Amino acid sequence: MLEEQDNSIDHDIAAQTFAWQKLPSKPSKKYIWGSLLGLVLLIIQVAYFLGYSMTQNPQIRPYLVNASNLFNQTLPTYKNTADFTIIGSHLSEHKNKQHRVKISFINHANFPQKVPNLQLTLRNLQGGILAQRTFSREIYQTSDTASALITPNELFTIDIPIRVPKHSINGYSIELK
Repeated sequence: MLEEQDNSIDHDIAAQTFAWQKLPSKPSKKYIWGSLLGLVLLIIQVAYFLGYSMTQNPQIRPYLVNASNLFNQTLPTYKNTADFTIIGSHLSEHKNKQHRVKISFINHANFPQKVPNLQLTLRNLQGGILAQRTFSREIYQTSDTASALITPNELFTIDIPIRVPKHSINGYSIELK
């Protein structure tokens, strides 16, 4: 008997509501569909505005590769010149005032990359810039390797013939672009 009174008291307290309180109602179908539409639009906006930069992020790219394989899509080629390391370069004089620049570098990225463009800067005896030129990959690659990618940890060597000005060359620098 005492147990029945305790249950009825709990029931009365739970049923009693105040004027500012409303019982939670079931969300309407319009609310659910509107939320789903908003979520889909958010995903589309992220893909549109941040899509390319997300494909270039080394932490996110493996997941995107798996997702693109599921949908038979291809991702843009990975490009990050900071993942290349120049391990050697040599400027040597050749016949008829021509010089050759030989550059070797390694791709340290976890993904294949295209060969980067090279910027060669020749310096005079005072350290000033004597000549500067950017070589695109089309100039120094043969037609067989123009579309090839450098696989991870692959050594790649470039040999470029150049003509230099009549001034004395004191040094040079190479930058990957």
